[in-house]
This record gives sequence, structure tokens and C-alpha cells, in this order.
Amino acid sequence: MNKNINVLTLLCLAIFCSLMACSTKDAETQKQEISSQKAEVKAEMEEKVLKHIVALQFKEEISKEEREKAIQRFRDLEGEIPEILAFEGGGDISVEDLNKGFTHCFILTFKDEAARDAYLPHPAHMDVANKNKPMLSDLLVVDVWSEQ
Repeated sequence: MNKNINVLTLLCLAIFCSLMACSTKDAETQKQEISSQKAEVKAEMEEKVLKHIVALQFKEEISKEEREKAIQRFRDLEGEIPEILAFEGGGDISVEDLNKGFTHCFILTFKDEAARDAYLPHPAHMDVANKNKPMLSDLLVVDVWSEQ
């Protein structure tokens, strides 16, 4: 009976060691994969882009239809100006009531300052600005560097 217990103990010990070796190998592989993923994310985060933030405050007398038309003209710039990498935003939905009258906010993403500088005097942008500006009681523009 002692021999059976010793054989059983040795067998359990062998299985335990095998499992530990497998789990250690898996843990090491997982650590390497996680480290690699983190390195990729860090590299992506180091790539900064320029965010051009535009907040609009329409005059009270501007109708909903005129506002929508003005906003659509602005949104259409994404397809007309290749330097715009992304265009996002819309109407204010905050419940904090801190918008100071600004009803819409948009974020245009550019690769760098040179791309933004090409956008600013672009004929399509100037056309939209000339058409939309008379409808606005105020306009706020802020540029910031940001991670993608």
C-alpha cells in the first residue's frame, strides 16, 4: 500500500509540475503579448494630431432650416478638403447649461499645423465661412494638440 501511495504521490507531483510548467510558459507568453500590445498602443499615442475645435452660436432669428443648411455646408468640407482627416461634432446635448449660448461644436482633425494652415485659406472653407458667418452671433475656435 505504501508503494501505491508513493507512486500516486509521484504521479500527482509529476502532473502538478507539468501543469506549472505549462502555466508558467503561458504566463510568459501572455506577458510578452501584453508588453507588445502596450508598446503598439504607446507608439500610436505618441502620434499627435491637431484638433481644430469650432463652436457656433447662431443668431436667434436664424431658422432651424437655415441652421441645418449652414451646418451641412460646414460638414461637406470634409469631402472637399483633403487635409481634414476627420470631422465630428454636432448640436449641444449637455444637461449642465454651461454652453454660454453656443449651440453646436465641431472638431476637425489635421495631421499637423501645415495641414491646418492649408485648410484655413482653402477656397471651399472661405466660401462656407463667408456664407455662414452672417448667421452667427458668436464663433469660438481653439486648436490643440491631441493623441489620436
